[in-house]
Amino acid sequence: MKQAYLKEVQKLREFSHVDKKIIGRFITRIASTDNLTIENNSLVHFCSFFVPVDKKWKGIYIGHHIKADDWIPPGGHIKIGESPQQTALREFGEELNYKVNKESIHLFDLSIIPVRKTGSRKCKIHYDFWYLVYVESIDFKFDKNEFHAADWFTFEEALQKTKSPIYNAIMRKIKAFV
Repeated sequence: MKQAYLKEVQKLREFSHVDKKIIGRFITRIASTDNLTIENNSLVHFCSFFVPVDKKWKGIYIGHHIKADDWIPPGGHIKIGESPQQTALREFGEELNYKVNKESIHLFDLSIIPVRKTGSRKCKIHYDFWYLVYVESIDFKFDKNEFHAADWFTFEEALQKTKSPIYNAIMRKIKAFV
């Protein structure tokens, strides 16, 4: 599976909006350990986020995440045996009760996020793959065990809701890209 992670990271080398230092840190982390998932490293592991975007009216779908206590795009931990893209596809179905195919999602960016202590979770650092999913404004049936609320917002509304500077920066990049 390390090869699948590296393959995804390599796709982003040509894009100017992706921080080259972050790419280097991803490559170093992937090369340094086989313990990339939460099942075998609860402190430092990889995740995939997906950002539903409606290109027609420039809207973005975010949710008020229960554990993070912030308005963020959906996503989750990569499981053993999954590629980052497979995780995004699985999480899309689990969190929004909607099935998308792999042709619908596009790798967009990477981030490394220090995780605030929430509940019993021991996460300290997430290495995140970010995917864009272009869809029309679907009335998703979001997972109420993950989110207090979730909906479509303009980019400006979403940026005002999100407290995390890292999530905010990702959404600003998406806004400029779309």
